[in-house]
Amino acid sequence: MRGGMTVGGRYHVQEMLGTGGFAEVWEALDHTLGRRVAIKFVTGVMRYPEAAKRFAREARTLASLHHGSIVTVHDAGTIDHEGHILPYLVMELLNGATWETAQVDSVAETGARLADVLAHIHEANIVHRDVKPANIMICADGRTVLMDFGIARDDNSLTRTATTTGKIFGTPAYLAPEQLQGRAATPASDIYALGLVLAEKLTGHRLPAAQLTPQARAAVPEPLLNLLTRMTSPFPDQRPTAAECATLLRASAVPSKPPKPPRPTRGGTLERLAGPSALFTLLALVMFLPGYSSCGNYALAALAAEVACGGDATVIQSFGAQGRGPAFGVFVGLVTVLAMAAVLTPGSRAVTRLTGYAGVVVTAGCVLLVSPVSSSSYFYGDTDALRFGMWLFYLAAALTVATYVYRDVRTRRERPR
Repeated sequence: MRGGMTVGGRYHVQEMLGTGGFAEVWEALDHTLGRRVAIKFVTGVMRYPEAAKRFAREARTLASLHHGSIVTVHDAGTIDHEGHILPYLVMELLNGATWETAQVDSVAETGARLADVLAHIHEANIVHRDVKPANIMICADGRTVLMDFGIARDDNSLTRTATTTGKIFGTPAYLAPEQLQGRAATPASDIYALGLVLAEKLTGHRLPAAQLTPQARAAVPEPLLNLLTRMTSPFPDQRPTAAECATLLRASAVPSKPPKPPRPTRGGTLERLAGPSALFTLLALVMFLPGYSSCGNYALAALAAEVACGGDATVIQSFGAQGRGPAFGVFVGLVTVLAMAAVLTPGSRAVTRLTGYAGVVVTAGCVLLVSPVSSSSYFYGDTDALRFGMWLFYLAAALTVATYVYRDVRTRRERPR
């Protein structure tokens, strides 16, 4: 074959897609319908006359099957090539790669799709006889296509070919024990081959599940491992049907939903709200306690001016006198921390936790701006100007932050796994 030739008066051959012992597959353009197709030329007839019969059987098999995971046949015919009559088959052009190299999101789901198509062909009394990664196309559009029905046979034509002719049809590495022993292939033989393919993709070992190493078996979830053990049983009558395989594989491919967090009880709700409520009440009361002494405090003259009487300034007045920005930041930060501590549950999302820690940062930063360390009374040695109300406020703020951190650590440990 060569690029540029025209086949059947309508197919312009362009690029080779692959080759094997009996055939070559080329990409071509169908001028009649304006679409790209794949053409399979059976070049093996030049050396093996029986290849023509194999091709005719494949064409009839594919034409009789209608399934999304089986390549669609568009046309068939013959050409005269170098004095030989070569059959060809025109099929849909698949965009993808075989499972030899292609990656899939879920081996179990891909196996379920293959089991679906095997159930379809088995229902039509056809046995594929050559299930292997090289005959499985993983398409870019998400399809999984079983290819190469060249040696597929219907039940009426299955005989002990291996013993009568000395030939074994299929790829030895994926053949079932009965096929290697020369017995006829059955639908159970396809199940065995599919089981080997799945075991290979899951563990890296092309072995029956019962022969896998303990380490390899440990890498396969138990329900799936049990299914693979049945699929690769040496006894055909112990293997499940393709339809059963599809159901069980698809069930194992669906991740179990994480358990919902338990609904909070009344006791749990009270425990969650008691701490933040008590701290909020304490902070509200502290706001009206004396914070700074205005008498004789020259460093806080501005504060004294704001106090109507010449006595003591409350905590909230003391904050205002030292700057409305830091005062506002302290209150916003504390309210945020208290609110997040109240809503924290084992099912809380990251945004809730991060909002609480943002409030912690705002609180700590603004408190430092109005702390005794930054107060001018500290530098002038007039530490008596700082009254017990302000110290109590610092203590309440520290308790609020500590309560939030404790609740966060606790709820994270109680989070459902």
